[in-house]
Amino acid sequence: MCAGKNLLAFVVCCIVLPLTLTAQADCSFKWLDEKTLCVTDGVSEQVYLWDKGMLRLLRARSLSRTASDLFPAAPSDRSSDSDSPVATSWQISRSEATERRSAYTRIDLHAAFKEYELTRSLCIYDDCPGIEWRLSMKGKNSLFPVTSSADSDPVEHSERLQGDRPHYFFMPFSVPHFGVRVVSFREATDHHTNIVRSSSELPYRKPQYYRGSILLANRNGRSDEVHLAVKMAPLQEAQSAYAGFDFSTDFTGFKVHSPGFDFSDGCDTCRQEAYPLFSVMYAASEEEALDRYKKYELAVHKYLPHRDNTLTMNTWGDRNKDSRINESFILNELGAAAALGITHYQIDDGWQQGLSKNSAEKTNLLWDDWQASDWEVNSTRFPHGLKKVKEKADSLGISLGLWFSPSKNDRYAAWERDRNILLDLHRKHGISWIKIDGVEIGDRLSESRVHRMLSEAQKESANRLQFNMDVTAGKRGGFFYFHRFGNIFLENRYTDWGNYYPHLTLRNIWSLAKYVPVQRIQVEWLNKWRNANRYPPDDPLKPMEVPFDYLFAITMMGQPLAWMEATGLPAEAFEVSRLIRLWQSERGRMQKGIIRSVGEEPDGYSFPGFVSTSGHRIYVLLFREHTLLPEGRYDVSPAAIGGKRFVKLAGEGEVIHVNTHTVKVNYPKPFGFIWGYFE
Repeated sequence: MCAGKNLLAFVVCCIVLPLTLTAQADCSFKWLDEKTLCVTDGVSEQVYLWDKGMLRLLRARSLSRTASDLFPAAPSDRSSDSDSPVATSWQISRSEATERRSAYTRIDLHAAFKEYELTRSLCIYDDCPGIEWRLSMKGKNSLFPVTSSADSDPVEHSERLQGDRPHYFFMPFSVPHFGVRVVSFREATDHHTNIVRSSSELPYRKPQYYRGSILLANRNGRSDEVHLAVKMAPLQEAQSAYAGFDFSTDFTGFKVHSPGFDFSDGCDTCRQEAYPLFSVMYAASEEEALDRYKKYELAVHKYLPHRDNTLTMNTWGDRNKDSRINESFILNELGAAAALGITHYQIDDGWQQGLSKNSAEKTNLLWDDWQASDWEVNSTRFPHGLKKVKEKADSLGISLGLWFSPSKNDRYAAWERDRNILLDLHRKHGISWIKIDGVEIGDRLSESRVHRMLSEAQKESANRLQFNMDVTAGKRGGFFYFHRFGNIFLENRYTDWGNYYPHLTLRNIWSLAKYVPVQRIQVEWLNKWRNANRYPPDDPLKPMEVPFDYLFAITMMGQPLAWMEATGLPAEAFEVSRLIRLWQSERGRMQKGIIRSVGEEPDGYSFPGFVSTSGHRIYVLLFREHTLLPEGRYDVSPAAIGGKRFVKLAGEGEVIHVNTHTVKVNYPKPFGFIWGYFE
């Protein structure tokens, strides 16, 4: 609609749409007059002034309150220049639900300036409080100049201290006194085991700058006014045109920076998308705000048990690299894997004709650049192609998976060829589960080409192709980008190097569960009987001291990765198959829920756990690490379990006391767990 026809558009929005949209969609976006837009996300009402192509928040309130917070001097939603738009328009659209995505309502606010165009989009998903923010741009980029992140320390940096660094989102504070918590994440897990970091800060009159993916703001002196912003981008230096920081705060509110625009190389004719954001204006607690983000993620990309449930085996965990990858070995492996309960068997690096730099043979040393012929099935190792292996896997009910590393040369110039290779693997060999490794981004062209390669391959396969995104090295997608193509290959540890400790794996998934849907995280467990001599003999936390069913239980809220060779397991290992079969019968219901971590942070001597709220059931998976204390107490707030019946599914622990939000469990010995649900 053109700006001059806003009155007509207002009538269309208020009169026609209610006849066709759901009750929630009716009230998501309403024009109060030609310039005043009311946005309702189910739990809050936000009123914006749309003027000169920019949004500025005027007032907001939680729907649980009658009084509004007023923001008479709030900055606009983005950086601006002195130009006024030559034309503006807006459009409200409705997208109905699909198998994979929930229904949503969207408003696009378009502004055309003399040298560039901007479209600000707000999306609200049904039954999902919070707003998805998008910003696209085309033309000469004067608003978001590309800056170097080399000088990333803002101390005494005059331009930054003036508070005029380009931003593309602003949320005001109702009072100057908020506490801020910024959460940052690390990938390249081959080199890091502390992958989640949090810092608590207080705003100041001058802007303070921070790196991170999530910002939570709590009003001091009140526990019921929490704001949230999630920046869905690669992690820090992996971002395009990264300025060295993601958020800033001052007494007035917080801003989001570094949208990722890069119009160099004559790309001013291309429309680019800023990194999307998700915001919650009001929540009663940090946990509630973060649960809303998880709910949003599971609305944008629904958890579908028949497509998303995996229990993957990958033989590289036994550190033989590709030396055993051949037809005979895989055929033997599949039978043992089926006996264990494996549903997906992934043949990692070594199935292909062109061997990589990680090959045990040390021949071709390929990594950055590949030829199409390199991705033919290795004729020496698999003389019948994948035919016999695929037939055996199918007969056992196992999905066969492969490994793939796209060519990085010239910023993924061969992305279309690599897309076709992925599709050929699916069409010729029936492969629907592919691990994506070796990705290295950090610029807009690279990330957009990788994204197109994956999204087009997925679309052309009717969404049958699922990808396992490796974040163990390099600059990759992290936990907020490329994260909806399948699941995330979190880490690979080896008993050969003495760096696999179960409590560290538990700590990583426990830490992530606070912030992201861990249904999408692949969690490893290893053959604990290997390499006892690589650990100190008196080390109580070494994997050899931990029961095998406990090792598997660590993975049960995520996507388990049996990082091992099935034929290398002793007979006693297969006793865990009873737990696996039981878990497989319950996981679809459990993992549809909102999962959060509870209890103490794992350190080898704690009482950590998880809770999943799924419909009327509240699942708990609780652990006793190597502590001498037999009883652990877990606060499962905000889940209310008082008066509910507990159904135990597995584990040695016994529930001995329950009240409204807490459960106490007794364990007969260290390294015990209990799994069950309240209803």
